[in-house]
Amino acid sequence: MLILLYRIPRYKPIENPSVKNIKLPDTCGMRQIHALTIQANYELRVDLEDFENSTAFAQYGTFGVGLFSVNPDDDGYPLTIADYSGTAGDSLLKHNGMKFTTKDQDNDHSENNCASFYHGAWWYRNCHTSNLNGQYLRGQHTSYADGIEWSSWTGWQYSLKFTEMKIRPTREENK
Repeated sequence: MLILLYRIPRYKPIENPSVKNIKLPDTCGMRQIHALTIQANYELRVDLEDFENSTAFAQYGTFGVGLFSVNPDDDGYPLTIADYSGTAGDSLLKHNGMKFTTKDQDNDHSENNCASFYHGAWWYRNCHTSNLNGQYLRGQHTSYADGIEWSSWTGWQYSLKFTEMKIRPTREENK
């Protein structure tokens, strides 16, 4: 299992050091994710926790970055996502096929740069139903959709306490 994104308060210790994962600081770069996901079929799990300690998850049976790109750097590392299951609601499918947008690389379908407007890089469309790279706000907030968001679970004005995106090769049916 590879952890792609891990967002927690800086003061909180990692509670399970015995788990054997490849852990990278905060995020794994698009080139690395692309290099992994073109080698095999991958699935994605997104774990979420709010400030009331409620948890939810979203699982996708298909995940990839730049899977159909000849030159993913030029193509913007488009997201491939499908086959949702889970308890969090599907806040990622809307982003399927979208290029990764950063403050200095506007690839979304909005007239504004969604990464600048919502304070974090993501696979924005116009603009998002999820943004796990938003500002770390503490739960309910008055600003609109600029926190760490998973709108189908907590809405647009609630920033999550903990998020983790992790991938692994899909399981073979005959194992």
